[in-house]
Amino acid sequence: MSDLPAGALRVRPGEATVWPGLRTMVDGSLAHPAPALVATVTGIVNGITMIFGAAAIGWSTDHLIVPALAGNHVGRATWWIAAGAILGVSTLRWLTIMVRGIATGLVQHGSQADARRAVVHRYLDLSLAWHRRHPPGQLLSTAVADVDALWLPMIFFYFALGMATMLIVAIIQMFLHATVLGLIGLGLVAAVFGLNLLYQRLLGPRARAAQESRGRFGALALESIEGGQVVRTLGLADRERGRVGAAARGLRDANVSMGVVSSAFDPVIELLPTAAVLSVFAVGARQVESGDMSVGVLVEVVYLLLTISIPLNVISRFLGMMPVSTAGRTRIAAVLDSAETTSYGDRALAEDAGGGAVAVAVGTAVAGNAGPAGLGLRARGVGLVIGGTRLLAGADLEIRPGEIVALVGATGSGKSTLVDLLGRQTDPSDGVVEVGGVPAPELARGQLAAHLGIVSQTPWLFSGSVRENLQLDGHPREHRAYTDAELWSALGAAGADEVVRALPDGLDTRVGERGARLSGGQRQRLCLARALVREPGALLLDDATSALDPAVERDVLAALARLRGRVSVLIVGGRPSSVLVADRVAFLRAGRIAAVGTHAELLAAEPDYRRILRAYGHQGAGDE
Repeated sequence: MSDLPAGALRVRPGEATVWPGLRTMVDGSLAHPAPALVATVTGIVNGITMIFGAAAIGWSTDHLIVPALAGNHVGRATWWIAAGAILGVSTLRWLTIMVRGIATGLVQHGSQADARRAVVHRYLDLSLAWHRRHPPGQLLSTAVADVDALWLPMIFFYFALGMATMLIVAIIQMFLHATVLGLIGLGLVAAVFGLNLLYQRLLGPRARAAQESRGRFGALALESIEGGQVVRTLGLADRERGRVGAAARGLRDANVSMGVVSSAFDPVIELLPTAAVLSVFAVGARQVESGDMSVGVLVEVVYLLLTISIPLNVISRFLGMMPVSTAGRTRIAAVLDSAETTSYGDRALAEDAGGGAVAVAVGTAVAGNAGPAGLGLRARGVGLVIGGTRLLAGADLEIRPGEIVALVGATGSGKSTLVDLLGRQTDPSDGVVEVGGVPAPELARGQLAAHLGIVSQTPWLFSGSVRENLQLDGHPREHRAYTDAELWSALGAAGADEVVRALPDGLDTRVGERGARLSGGQRQRLCLARALVREPGALLLDDATSALDPAVERDVLAALARLRGRVSVLIVGGRPSSVLVADRVAFLRAGRIAAVGTHAELLAAEPDYRRILRAYGHQGAGDE
């Protein structure tokens, strides 16, 4: 199950919870055959030892206890046989319990790990649009709580399998002793399973509601924690307590609803074996008096019924976990079955599409070779519709190899949307994006990541050190670790070298969760350095210098300007400093490319373009 196929966990509407749950257990067993086989065999052997235990007690009653109580002589061999049989069966039972528990744990936790990997892998395959509709807290709840719920019944699966074997043998043995005793045992089992079927029907929708409430609570709690600074500065603590508290009460009520159903059924299940024992005593006592049954057989049957209460309890617990498991299965299936994934082809970009000479210092280019001309990007008639809203329409834009293009537009005009399409964070509803002359969907997995660098307007860092954030998996095309010289060169190009040198441990300084120990501008520079050190053939900078002060921004843009001819660059933003470094400027208005040309051409032809630049208070740029 390390790669769960789409649909493997689907539950059809109205389907009972037992069969999906059993399929889950079988899937987990097939995925881990060795420990599953050990758990199955030891579970069955453990169940049979319970039958042997009843038989040993029955034999001991007839051959040892009854004669001893009657004052008859009992031979030493009888004592040894009785003691040996009972102790031997008990020892075997203890060993099978231990081995079964270890093997069950290997299957259960191995299956949980497989399912979590499958869910997380699917998260990585799903489109940006899908992720924007699903809050992180909900995704975390699915990967943790729902996976736990899915495999929870595995704790009792092999135990229940052995107990089911024991039940079959016990009922047969009771029929062999007396038909009426067998019917009593059969009636007990039928009653228990009938009650469990009703229990699952009542618990199923409650279990699904509880899992959904758990997901909602996780999403709200995570949102409240991540927005802690906003909550405090805006005085929203009472509002957040109310929102999260309502979700917590909803989860509590859902769990209580499940508990009410369980509390009504558990006492009945517990009392049924006792009722069956009383029935056996009523029937068996008369047969013992008439001589049709020995005391040992009656004791054996009573012991079997008392023993049956254990497997019935185990099987009841196992079946009782099925609704929760099926609820988890349904929520996981919603992730694995989602069709909003990124498809890949089998084509590769030319080897010279990478930016072999990207690593530059602030003052001087460091690369030894002239390097390739960069990676060309082209959007041909691309548009994007999400939720019935058209965000982009008929956009045509070409970034030639080695060219620097600025993308300018008012807020909400579609700049970030176009960057998402060019970087294939999402696919267009119409039109096509070409990378290096190849339609993006035809590229093999990993090709874009190996040749394209993207820095978003929201800088994101891992919680490790500066070095770890820059190194990641190393060079994407040469499959090697970066040298310190390469790291410092990229930091210099991003205007972050002095920042890192000032940190307590330099490159080995831990930046905290999401880079919390750094300022917004510092995080932005590190993200830019992370893109540069990969030596991409093209760079997409989505307002990636917005948090930098003007002096640092000038240095960074000057470094980017030195990449001209070797790396293709798209700079999103309306600052004059950005457009002045560009070879051409694309002006985006209301989701459409309104004009493409030089800075001077757009100043002369587009009043809206002039207004955006002048809004930054840089009259010189606006008047050129």
